[in-house]
Amino acid sequence: MLTSQKLCYKFALITFLFFGLQGIVSLGGAWETAFPDTPIPIPYTAGRSFHLNISIMWPLFGITGIIYYFFGSEAGREIYSLKLIEANFWIFLASIVTILGSLVLGFNEGIEYLEALRPLKVGIAAAISILFYNLIRTYIVAEAPKSRGTLVSILAGSFTLIVFFIPNILRYSHPVAEEFLKFWVVHLWEEMSLELIGTGVLAAVVMTLPGMQRSTIENVLYLDIIIMVVTGVLATGHHYYWAGGPAYWIWVGGAFSTIQVVPILLLIYSIMKTVKIQYFYQLGQREKMVMAMVASSIFYHIFGAGLLGFLMAIPAVNKYIHGTYITSAHSHLAVFGVFGFLVLALSYYIFFSEIVLDKKSYLFSWIGILLLNGGLLIMSMALLVAGGLQSHFWYVLRLTVGETNQGIFPWLLLRLAGGLTYTAGSSLLTYVIIAKAWSNFPLCFPALRQLEKQRCLELKELHNGFQQLAGTANNLEQTLRKTKLLLDKYLKIKP
Repeated sequence: MLTSQKLCYKFALITFLFFGLQGIVSLGGAWETAFPDTPIPIPYTAGRSFHLNISIMWPLFGITGIIYYFFGSEAGREIYSLKLIEANFWIFLASIVTILGSLVLGFNEGIEYLEALRPLKVGIAAAISILFYNLIRTYIVAEAPKSRGTLVSILAGSFTLIVFFIPNILRYSHPVAEEFLKFWVVHLWEEMSLELIGTGVLAAVVMTLPGMQRSTIENVLYLDIIIMVVTGVLATGHHYYWAGGPAYWIWVGGAFSTIQVVPILLLIYSIMKTVKIQYFYQLGQREKMVMAMVASSIFYHIFGAGLLGFLMAIPAVNKYIHGTYITSAHSHLAVFGVFGFLVLALSYYIFFSEIVLDKKSYLFSWIGILLLNGGLLIMSMALLVAGGLQSHFWYVLRLTVGETNQGIFPWLLLRLAGGLTYTAGSSLLTYVIIAKAWSNFPLCFPALRQLEKQRCLELKELHNGFQQLAGTANNLEQTLRKTKLLLDKYLKIKP
C-alpha cells in the first residue's frame, strides 16, 4: 500500500458521517412537506438549503479521497505531496462545516443549490484547486504512460471542477447570468466532471479483476471521455431554456440527454465481455458489498438519470412536468445513480482495506444497502406519482395549489415512509463505519510526521536493498571473471 493511501481513510469516514447526517435532515424535510404546520426549530427554507448543499458536498468530499487513493497506484508512484493531501482534507472539511452551519443559521445567497455565502465558496475553490495541483504534479513525474486513460479521465474531471465552479463565486448584474452559471455546478459537475472522475476510478478498480485487459478498458475509456464531455456540455441546454435562453436550447439539451447513458453502457459491455461471471461469486465480503453498491449505481444511472432524464427533456413533456415532484424524483435517482452509490462503494472499499470486516458489520452493511435501495425506490415512485397528479390537477382539472396538495397527500405520506426507510439504511451504514473507526482511530487519523518518517525509512530500505543487489552483482561478476580465467588456463594446458 502506498503511504498516500493511508491518508484516505479519514476521507471515507467523514464522507459516511455527512451521508448519515444528510439522511436525518432529509427525513425532517419529508415530514414537513407532508405536515407543513408542524413546529420545528429550523425553518423549512434553511433545512432545504442545508439538504441540497450537503447532497452536493458529501459526494465531492468522498470522491477527493477516492481520487488520491487510486491516482497514485495508476500513476505508478506516490502522490506528489502528503502535506497537500492533509491540507486538502482540513480545508475542505472546514469549508463544508462552515457552509452548512451558516445555512442553518439563515445566511443565504438565494441561489438554489449554491446558497452559501460567496466568501465561504472560496474554501471549496481552494480545496479542489489543491487537489488538481497535487494530481498534475504527480502526473508530470508518473512512471506510467502519460496517455493512460484512467489518469486522463480523472485529471480532466478534476480540472473541470475548478473551471465550472470559479465563475459561481463572482457576482453578476443580471439574474439570468447567475442561473446559467449555476447549472455549470448543478448539472455539469454531476453529468460531466464527477462522471469523468467516477468512470476513471471505476475503470481503475475494474483493472484488478482477473482476465481484465487494460487495453480493452482504455479503448472504451477514451470513447467514454469524448461522449461525456460533448453530451455533458450540450445536455445542459434544457436548463438554459428554462432560465431564459433561446428556444433551441431545449431541443439541443433533449437530444444530447438521450446519449448520456452510452458511456456507462459501453463500460458495462466491456466488463461483461472480458470477465467471467463466475468470478463475482468468488469475491470476498468487502468486494461483494462494493459490487452491490456499484450495481445499484448503474441501475439508477440508467433508469433514473438516463431514461427518466430523457423523458423529462422532451419539450412536449417538460412543459407539463417542469417544477413538479417528478423533477425531485429525477434528481434523487440521478444523484445516487451518477455518483452517490459509487462514492459510497469506493469509500467503503478504501475504509476496509486494512480494517477487518467482521460478520456482524458485513450483515449490517447488507441490511443498510437493502434499506437504502428500498427507501430510494419507494420515495422516488411516490414522488413520480405525486408529480403526475400535480400536473393533472393543475393543467386538466384546474385545481388550486391547496386543493392539489390535499389530493397528493397520501403519496407524500408514502414518500415519508420511503424517507424513513432510506434514513434507517444510511444510519445503519454510518454506524458500521463509526464503530470500526472508533476502535481503529490511529489508522483512520495517522500522524503525518510518522507517515513521512515511515516513507523515508521505506525509501532508505529500498536504497539499501539496491545497494546490496549491486554489491551482489559486482561479486558475481568478479567470480565469473575468475572462472573464465581458470577455464582459459585449463583449455591451454589441456593436451
